[in-house]
Amino acid sequence: GLIASAISPNQIRLSWQSPSNTFGLSIGGYTIQRVVGADVYVDIGSTNSKTTTFTVNNLETNKPYSFVVRANIGSGVTEPSNTATATPKTTSVDIPQTQSSSSTPVIQISSPPIKLTATSTSSTQINLSWSTPSSTGNTPITGYKIEMKKDSGSYSVLVANTNSTSTTYSHTNLSSNSKYTYKVYAINSAGISTASNEVITIPTATLKINPLGKLTIDEGKLLSFTVKLTDNSLGGTVFSLEKNPPTGAAINQNNGMFSWTPTDAQGGKSYIFDIVANQGSLNDRQSITITVNDVLKNSEPVKEPEPTKEEPGKEPTEESKLAQFVDISRDPQTYVDRYNNEPSYKKWFDANFPEYSSIYQAVGLEEPKGIAPFVDPTKDPQSYVDRYNNEPSYKKWFDANFPEYSSIYQAVGLDEPKTDTPKTEKPKFGICGSGTKLIDGVCTIIDMPKPKLKPWWQFW
Repeated sequence: GLIASAISPNQIRLSWQSPSNTFGLSIGGYTIQRVVGADVYVDIGSTNSKTTTFTVNNLETNKPYSFVVRANIGSGVTEPSNTATATPKTTSVDIPQTQSSSSTPVIQISSPPIKLTATSTSSTQINLSWSTPSSTGNTPITGYKIEMKKDSGSYSVLVANTNSTSTTYSHTNLSSNSKYTYKVYAINSAGISTASNEVITIPTATLKINPLGKLTIDEGKLLSFTVKLTDNSLGGTVFSLEKNPPTGAAINQNNGMFSWTPTDAQGGKSYIFDIVANQGSLNDRQSITITVNDVLKNSEPVKEPEPTKEEPGKEPTEESKLAQFVDISRDPQTYVDRYNNEPSYKKWFDANFPEYSSIYQAVGLEEPKGIAPFVDPTKDPQSYVDRYNNEPSYKKWFDANFPEYSSIYQAVGLDEPKTDTPKTEKPKFGICGSGTKLIDGVCTIIDMPKPKLKPWWQFW
């Protein structure tokens, strides 16, 4: 049967035996499923035919989890195994298992991470990077443990478990000119590896301007933005423009606020120049390209609306909540399209309007609803629709837990199916025949005048 064992505060190991009767068919592998409701299961992983263990990662401590396993036989799967339940606790530890077969690979602690490096990116930040272990111990790496020490102090745990396969980490809020030493450990289902190589780095101030890229503006319109530094801890930075900036362009030397309103004569051209930052012996420069659109001369000049003055104690209107760059006469979706399709526009918005949670809020549009959290992006979304339509228990589970979605199609990111509207045949009209008349929509026989008969003597 299936056995579930908590082996850490956020991991459960599953183990099972092969089916005793496969009806003469070979086992192609196993599908592991989590029980999310009565007769409702969600796939969480699979193994090959020779592997009868599986480790479930990234679980919540002190929360019970239930699982089943199915064997893949021929073109189908078996009925689910018994349900096994376990609860990861803070005291959960791994107990080594005795391998039941020599053909099953032995799961071991991995070798240590290699090539650990540390790079100072500012006076308060160091970025760590390393390579994965040369041997994972026949089981996937599930996270990394990071230790550090400051100056001549002792090592302490910086991160107990990253719960990620990422091989980078940023250590922030550091003390300038202090010495920091690091080492990293790999974590798999068998435990924690030995330490990597040590690295020592001193965070130092680095003056660097965030990339500026290319911008576009119409002639006669104000272009303004604030130049940002990668290291926000630096003070006393002086900003300037060099290498032939356009006439009229200016930058505040203290806060880096750039502003320029191109004239009619400056339209239809691109301007390339440098923005420079200096702070003592440190300096950096970034090239910027600004293209000025040539607006038609015969077009009516658009007068900028006066800012709305809010009355004391009066709630702001929906219009007053919009970002200052929004033209209410334009379709707000055009701003969203530019944000999604123009990297420089996205960077400009993110840097200058942090008070808005998104471009949708800034232009007064409702946030689009994303796909439901249970959807696996690697699976065909139609499979969820098929389960909803064919499994009553799955339909009941979805309807009860995800009422915010109008349908299973919206939840998995599919368009609603179109239904054909039956065609209504138009009535056909004709002409009533001789001896009939249209009465209440029906051709009705009417009395015809009898022909006058001739006297018999007139036939000779």
